[in-house]
Amino acid sequence: MLAVRERVLGPEHPDTLTIRHELARWIGELGDPVAARDAYAALLPLRERVSGPEHPDTLTARANLAYWTGQAGDPVAARDQYAALLPIRERVLGPGHPATRTTRGQLAYWRERA
Repeated sequence: MLAVRERVLGPEHPDTLTIRHELARWIGELGDPVAARDAYAALLPLRERVSGPEHPDTLTARANLAYWTGQAGDPVAARDQYAALLPIRERVLGPGHPATRTTRGQLAYWRERA
């Protein structure tokens, strides 16, 4: 599916990036957190360039990169990534937004593990 989207729409089309995002998530869900982390690390610069650094899809990619970084065995980096993301989500989405609250919870989780 990804190869078809890249060929038809281009590698930086928002729909192609959504497919890459879902592929990265499923890689992690199926048991390879290192590959999921790496896939999100590759996706994030594209998301930032195409959608902007504060677009909700970009912020979701950042959150997922942080999550899979922690799952891949680096709780300190996960903590630091969530700590950097939280003030942006608070400003862009608001402090009570579900995604902001999730980020706050994940930050607490990874602080404890770090």
